[in-house]
Amino acid sequence: MSLIERALGKARRSPEARGAEERAAYHRPAVNQPVRHHAEPQLRITAQMCERLGLTPSDEQGHQWASEYRHIKRQVLAGTHARPDARTVMVASALAGEGKSFISANLACSLALEPDYTVLLVDADVVKPHVSRALELTDRPGLMDALVDPQRDIESLVMTTDVDGLSVLPAGSACANAPEYLGSERMRAALEQLQSVPGRIVLLDSLPLLLTTEARALVPLVSQVLMVVRAESTAHGAVQQALDLLGPDTDVKLILNAVVRTRLTQYLGYGYGYEYDYATRK
Repeated sequence: MSLIERALGKARRSPEARGAEERAAYHRPAVNQPVRHHAEPQLRITAQMCERLGLTPSDEQGHQWASEYRHIKRQVLAGTHARPDARTVMVASALAGEGKSFISANLACSLALEPDYTVLLVDADVVKPHVSRALELTDRPGLMDALVDPQRDIESLVMTTDVDGLSVLPAGSACANAPEYLGSERMRAALEQLQSVPGRIVLLDSLPLLLTTEARALVPLVSQVLMVVRAESTAHGAVQQALDLLGPDTDVKLILNAVVRTRLTQYLGYGYGYEYDYATRK
């Protein structure tokens, strides 16, 4: 069963059943009560959309993925517990083709299962907005529209989905001055507004760090960076160069993606969710 199928299953259970399940699984009170939408969702995620985002694994893969993304999100949540006001997470990569959007979508669905949080998936890849295309939202106003027009309320552009706890902000209209807008005080204010919703984690699917300047402009504005590295593909030099761009003070974790599974790697626990703390690799 895929992560999105589990999330949809949770949404379809009665509120009483979900409440009993959550009380049994969690024994600490929420720091912030998340705001969940129970009105008619603005976006229904279809099977075709799931396939485009890589959310349709086999049953065996689904079980493994759920375990691996649970491991990743625990590291993300540990950061938010340490700093409750730091709930903005950027998913990046050194180069294109690392699986960044795949990781973003799966992690968003995994985070949506958390009873203490909701997740807003922001398509910040304003050059090649894969998430917006997969969800058929390229004609909808989004992030860039709110940044270009200061009178536009960014929260009004957030779309609720039929996955309980998951909402989406499209990339919006193309803009020639995207790097300037993404690194502006207006972007900082927009992220602060999005993060002001109680219990919400803002997850940004960004651009490759070494190919554009847009992603680098976002780094000072986020609290955590998850950098996706494709196994047996990404050059060590590219990874090191991207880490140098992020700087030593950035909270960075590496996610090793697309590992070829062997009995040894399964025993050691390596896979899509195996990650390193950059601080331990200096």
